[in-house]
Amino acid sequence: MTAEDLDTVVTLFKGLADPTRLRMVAAMVDRARCGQDLANEIGVAPATISHHLKVLGKAGLLIETRQPPYVFYKIDLEAVQRAVRAVATPKRVRELTTAPPVDDDTQKVLRTFFDGPRLRALPVQRRKKELVLEEVLRRIPRRREYPEADLNAFIEVIFDDYCTVRREWIMGQYMTREALVYRLAPRGQAIVNA
Repeated sequence: MTAEDLDTVVTLFKGLADPTRLRMVAAMVDRARCGQDLANEIGVAPATISHHLKVLGKAGLLIETRQPPYVFYKIDLEAVQRAVRAVATPKRVRELTTAPPVDDDTQKVLRTFFDGPRLRALPVQRRKKELVLEEVLRRIPRRREYPEADLNAFIEVIFDDYCTVRREWIMGQYMTREALVYRLAPRGQAIVNA
């Protein structure tokens, strides 16, 4: 999920995170309503309804129909369903929580080399390889140290050639190795703590 997708989901859930707005959503599920209808049905001032309609609109939750002099609003159930699907499985939640916002060029590289949670291949070009190695590092569990067998198992979930990834982390100074135990080096710590 891109940073833009994450922002969209967060905005949508913020739009729903208010008791008055939830009552408005419930009122607009079955049929479109104008602001005056909503104010009467929910029992709040028209100005309050107007404010909440702006928030719901910004969250992408409203379908507007103009019938002068009124504007009627209905909830976009597909937008709600998309947001729920975005957080409906543990895998999707992990994707949301582990993918930090990155620039468009980095996102393009990651899309090219990752197929969802799996890494297809390591890039040959040094900068692209660093971006991919850093992303793999972000996706493994945070530990103070990693016995080699545990580290292999964490990497293998993402990429079959765990030996190459380990070696690249050592050569790139992301990790150190001593007696078959790996620890994050300062460069690796900076990546996972960013």
